[in-house]
Amino acid sequence: MKITAKECDHIRELAKRQVEIASLPVMEERRRKWYILSNGETSEPLVSIEYNGLRDQFFPNCVCKSEFAQDIERQFNTLFSYYQLNDDRVIPGYFSVPIRNDFVPFGINVELSSHIEESMGYAFNYPIQDLERDFHLLKKSTATVDSGLKRAMARKAEIEEVIGDIMPVKIESQPFNVNLGYTFCTLMGMENMFVMMYDYPELFHKAMSMLTEDLLELMDAIESQGAILPNNDGTHLFQGSFGYTNDLPSADEIQGDVKFSDLWGYCNFQETTGMNPQMFDEFFFSYMKKIADRFGLLSYGCCEPVDGLWDLCLSRLKNLRKLSVSPWCNEEFIAERIRGKKIVYHRKPFANFISVDEMFDEDAFSEHIAKSVKIAAGCPLEVTFREELTLRGEPWRLKRAVELVKEQFVEYWRG
Repeated sequence: MKITAKECDHIRELAKRQVEIASLPVMEERRRKWYILSNGETSEPLVSIEYNGLRDQFFPNCVCKSEFAQDIERQFNTLFSYYQLNDDRVIPGYFSVPIRNDFVPFGINVELSSHIEESMGYAFNYPIQDLERDFHLLKKSTATVDSGLKRAMARKAEIEEVIGDIMPVKIESQPFNVNLGYTFCTLMGMENMFVMMYDYPELFHKAMSMLTEDLLELMDAIESQGAILPNNDGTHLFQGSFGYTNDLPSADEIQGDVKFSDLWGYCNFQETTGMNPQMFDEFFFSYMKKIADRFGLLSYGCCEPVDGLWDLCLSRLKNLRKLSVSPWCNEEFIAERIRGKKIVYHRKPFANFISVDEMFDEDAFSEHIAKSVKIAAGCPLEVTFREELTLRGEPWRLKRAVELVKEQFVEYWRG
């Protein structure tokens, strides 16, 4: 571990500041509201920011120079969401260390042909060009399970040497991420993926079965080797959401080994947008459901519209608790389908207002949000900003957008 005295002092000051903020009464109130929302109740909507490509434009540059110190420093960037945004994110009084259970689909490490850091753009070198010719490349998937949490505990100990006397360091289980469409897109490209389903349906099913069985086997190994922990608290669920809920057991409530049935899981299929529901059901959803059924609760969706998939597919997910409602989704349709079902209407506002428009049109943005707030009446409502990849040199846009969302909550929310 390489960290200078100056880096250590800087990180310790950030830790002290976070502990102070985490202990404020407003954080306990926010935490209470998140539990209510994720329990499926409709009393009060919440808004949060997922930073994604905004880090370099919104947060200060790292003071630390070593990789180890920078990794710690970046996690303290959440402090600035309190100082500058005033969204409903809870600033935790602990430092999070994620559990790393690594998985390489089909044993193929797909290489990037390019990666543009500034724009988050990248391209893959696709190893599968023709499924029939290249099927022999699809081997058994490889995995590394953090048995007994040895790696996580070692990482925890390293960080505790720096800040352990100031704040707790907590190992967390992020949701098991099921994204079968992304896996096949990285192997063969999106256009080719659709063509291969048409040209070689039996081989595509065979490959999907192989991948599904490997993932189920990985889940068995993670459970049997004690490489998961409960995640019913502030654990990040992806998509800018959080795991606070009383409908999953805490560590104190679990008798024996932790199972995936005790945890949140996450799935999305944005790569299959445009596929008809019957084809999606046959080639993707039927496989995903075998995995998703093992979770205690499920958060579903990214940028894909989910309305076309609801009746045939998504309505069959009995553990669904959070459903992404992207800008391309039929809001009225989804609100009508999930109202009264304890499923969170997880709305993602259209990013163009903040990231594309030359002038931030507050009236148009407010109208956009007000429409969603009205439509979602009777559903638990969560609004998350994501895919804002630039602030056009005006960081204030994000804070103002949060203020406007909260104004629409006050004006139009009917729980």
